[in-house]
Amino acid sequence: VNIFCLTKATTNMFTSKNEPIVITHTASGASTTILPYGATVTSFLNATGHESLFVSHLAKTDGSKATRGGIPLVFPQFGQSGRYGTMPQHGFLRNNYWKVEDGDKYDTEEGAGCTFSLNLNNVENARGAGEDSIWSSESSTQSGLDCTLRLSVKVSATSLTTTLTIQNTSSQSDIDFDYQTLFHTYFKIYGSKALDANLCNVAGLEGYNVDDKITGDQYVQDDKP
Repeated sequence: VNIFCLTKATTNMFTSKNEPIVITHTASGASTTILPYGATVTSFLNATGHESLFVSHLAKTDGSKATRGGIPLVFPQFGQSGRYGTMPQHGFLRNNYWKVEDGDKYDTEEGAGCTFSLNLNNVENARGAGEDSIWSSESSTQSGLDCTLRLSVKVSATSLTTTLTIQNTSSQSDIDFDYQTLFHTYFKIYGSKALDANLCNVAGLEGYNVDDKITGDQYVQDDKP
């Protein structure tokens, strides 16, 4: 796979570890860019050069904090549930460095990609402290709780596919855990299209329970976009 770093070498303690990784699909020219800090996908350029992801101009991409834009990863909580002590909102995946698995890089006619991984033992930031946090270093050491997370990223001429796999690797077979997870995607909407509900909408969520954090309303989504 054609993987190379875009940023120049620097003495900054953060950026030297967070140089973006670009995966290019040779057959089509499409590409995607991922930051090791948070395994955050920050760009998807299809074969025609169209950018689908938005990154704020205020985003920190030096590894000093979670990236504001792209596709941040959420686990084990969405928002700040209060279930895990001082854990910040959206959990710890987006606040730690991931590694590229060397044996899983490819560039074929169908697509190009690789896999990033993070083991709980290597999570240094945002695990939450306090008696309520089963994810804290102290609690997980005592209980034997452990897990490994893998993010597979594949780019082709017209699509970007991200797959997050969560594997329970706890020392005891009877150890389990509840979690919330999602891709917190920032789509780039051009011009005034974001203001037109006929052009910019989300469909396919009918039947899901909705808990509106802004208005406080709770209801079941209908079939309208």
